[in-house]
Amino acid sequence: MTRTPDRAGRLRAAALALLLVAAHAPLLAACAAQPSQIEQGRALRTGKQPYDELFEATREVREESLKAEELARAARADLARAVGLDPRSTDDAVLEAARARAAELRASGVLFRVELAPEARLVSARGGRSLDADDRKLIEAVEASLKSSVATSKQLGELSRRAAELEKKRASLAAGSAEALAGDPRRREVKRELEAAERVLAEASAVAERHAGRASKLALDLVLAIDAGAAPARRGSTSRPPPRQPAGSAKAPPLRGSGGRDAPRPPSPPPPPSHGGDDFDP
Repeated sequence: MTRTPDRAGRLRAAALALLLVAAHAPLLAACAAQPSQIEQGRALRTGKQPYDELFEATREVREESLKAEELARAARADLARAVGLDPRSTDDAVLEAARARAAELRASGVLFRVELAPEARLVSARGGRSLDADDRKLIEAVEASLKSSVATSKQLGELSRRAAELEKKRASLAAGSAEALAGDPRRREVKRELEAAERVLAEASAVAERHAGRASKLALDLVLAIDAGAAPARRGSTSRPPPRQPAGSAKAPPLRGSGGRDAPRPPSPPPPPSHGGDDFDP
């Protein structure tokens, strides 16, 4: 007769334990999922130079990668305004508007050519009319967007390279951390930060590469939308063929029935036409 109350008591105790675990489960999960210092934008200070340098450099790379999207977006902001669009417009919308403006100018006799070396600039050829204030505003905006896109691509490409170099250093420190930190009370914390640094560096590198590619593509697409030709046309030299060579350097065989006389020498090639100036003016 005493077994039933005992059993009921055990059941109540088990149910209470389950309730307590359920009540504290979110708190326990939150503690387990708490991000590392490096993932929160802070660098762990251990007093050991190699680790402290790595954590600080990783923090800096993370901060720069968080600005990558804004940096890439800025490359087209001025161009968007110049073609009458919101700076938040997509790359495709801005390029299409720039392409339309270039087509209008081309129809009126104004051509553009893009030069990327030694620096990005836009060269114009004035044919049918002179450039007005709006035309010059467009030229300035295209040049600014080109320079910004090229610079952004280089900057973010360098950021990705730095992240890769730091990952090599991190992997080396992680491999020797058990021995280097033996007996150190912060060994577990350092190990946790090293593991987090791997994730942070991988993400920073991926973000930098993605937006570096976006900036590079914007520059290339802008060249294709605006440029009237890969090289400046020169008057009188656009279709000049190479001079003809004499028919054979050796003596030609005698014609049949000519009594062994040599074949007539072919005429000399005409002199090449004179060169003119560039159609494109800076």
